[in-house]
Amino acid sequence: MTDQHKPDPQRCLAEFLVYLGVEVQLSKHTVAAYRRDLERLLANRPKALPDRAMLIDHLGELRESYAEASVVRALAAIRGFFRFLHAEGHIDLDPAEGLLGQRIERRLPPVLGPEAVEALLGAFPESTPLARRNTAILCAIYASGCRVSEIVGLTPNSVITDHRCLRVHGKGNKERLVPLSPRALELISTYTLQVRPRLIENRAARCKDRLFVSRTGRPLDRVRIYQIVRLAAERIGMNLPCSPHALRHSFATHLVSGGADLRVVQELLGHASLATTQIYTHVDQERLHSVHREFHPRG
Repeated sequence: MTDQHKPDPQRCLAEFLVYLGVEVQLSKHTVAAYRRDLERLLANRPKALPDRAMLIDHLGELRESYAEASVVRALAAIRGFFRFLHAEGHIDLDPAEGLLGQRIERRLPPVLGPEAVEALLGAFPESTPLARRNTAILCAIYASGCRVSEIVGLTPNSVITDHRCLRVHGKGNKERLVPLSPRALELISTYTLQVRPRLIENRAARCKDRLFVSRTGRPLDRVRIYQIVRLAAERIGMNLPCSPHALRHSFATHLVSGGADLRVVQELLGHASLATTQIYTHVDQERLHSVHREFHPRG
């Protein structure tokens, strides 16, 4: 990777902290602690991320000055940080992989039932430009199973009407085509052709490469997408915590529950490894056990 394409450490840190607070929903105190741990790691490396040897040296220095509990927390922050960067395609290899210590708990979001998803998609019945945009965003996430970063990165050319699909650039800039239902295609195409031009009237030069934009024509970021999903959940009185990842998680779970081949789901989600997709077979097994316990007379 050339210097020109090396990720900026401070920008990477900012993205990771947003991810922890908005998507993983860690407490403000925990996010602040992770910030301090990672700022300490990056303090003497303003232009490049540390490699594995630097990480090992850094942990050794921490053990000389801090209690073991503090070192364990710092290691958890480091592992989570680099796992996030690798997952988002900012780095090709994870230098913290295999380092011993605790990891950030990987919390699975709730699975929304089909009725809950249908209610969520109808949370913005108004005919205003922003309401139509919000509905298009919700449909795009659930109909495609895209990551929130992939939704943010969609362009007008991502919508391939003739083939009824989205062209998505995932981790490592790998491209994949994701089919859309006729309803989702209609909503997204209508937004693209009728609503979006009105929103970018005064900022066309800045936003010509982003599909979803704000009321002032600026590109939406992942935090705003999250807020739109949360607003939809609040509007329908949903008690479960809801996020873009919950919709992606529900998309995959519904496919597996319906009998979809796991390798097809892997392709649709953009997973590099089938092992990552296999979590949805476990989720479905849990659902089966739950139904069995509830309804079987001797469950």
